[in-house]
Amino acid sequence: MPAGASVHKTLQCPQCRQPMTALPLEGHYGNTVHTDLCAPCRLVWLDELEAVNLSGLGWVSLLRRLQQARGDAPPSAVAACDCPRCGATLKPVHNLTVMGRFGELECPRCRGGLAGFAALLARRGLVRAMTRRDLDALKTENREPACLNCGAGLEREACARGLLDRDARCGYCTSPLLVMDMPRFFTALLSRHAEPVSAERLAWPCRACGATVEPTQGAACVDCGHPVVVPALIDLSPLLDRAEPLLRGTAARGARPHGSRLREQRGDYRTTGLYRLLLRLKDFVLNRS
Repeated sequence: MPAGASVHKTLQCPQCRQPMTALPLEGHYGNTVHTDLCAPCRLVWLDELEAVNLSGLGWVSLLRRLQQARGDAPPSAVAACDCPRCGATLKPVHNLTVMGRFGELECPRCRGGLAGFAALLARRGLVRAMTRRDLDALKTENREPACLNCGAGLEREACARGLLDRDARCGYCTSPLLVMDMPRFFTALLSRHAEPVSAERLAWPCRACGATVEPTQGAACVDCGHPVVVPALIDLSPLLDRAEPLLRGTAARGARPHGSRLREQRGDYRTTGLYRLLLRLKDFVLNRS
């Protein structure tokens, strides 16, 4: 082992007390984000809440491991958990995300965090609440709804009743019913060395008419208005397979002259904050209908 290299300590899951799987994931600028996964409990441990530092390749690796964790429902949560690093009692926190507040466990001493799969994705803003419009779209496509957190199949009518009562949750793991927010997800996925990667080869096909959906520009087909609905992590497999070689072929860029990026974007209305706001408002109106 090279001098000065650090050894990642094998952690014990605070819930089931079994060894967690260490996942060294790629962060931006070639840094490593040390992550630990307990697949049976559907829990991920991150030191100092580092999910925001993952590069596109880091997300590819993490999502593939989350996909492999599908299976039986996770065990019931224990009353109290200790930090796997320092032994301090983990404190429940409710972190504010674009999806509202999600409960997690945080160490008050070393600032690490323990989160379920859905909470981890929500913290990064990669998911949105399932809507009745999503259920109708899945029915049109002859697909069944599923829990994004544990992968369990869901009963359509029970989902519809839960959405009406504003308490739509999975009957197995009690996670809120979520779907991937594809524009936000593509933004996180198509990034390496803190630079965006071209998405030309990752266009998402519309399941209704087959037209190409521009992934970073909206969550519905421009031609027919059919929404892009991704209710399960396994649905992302073809996309991850195409994204990985594209990301690996992206080399780190050297320093650029001051102001060059602004000059390149001049005249492109799609780079303005107003354009992005209008896209978000469009998706919000469509999801509310």
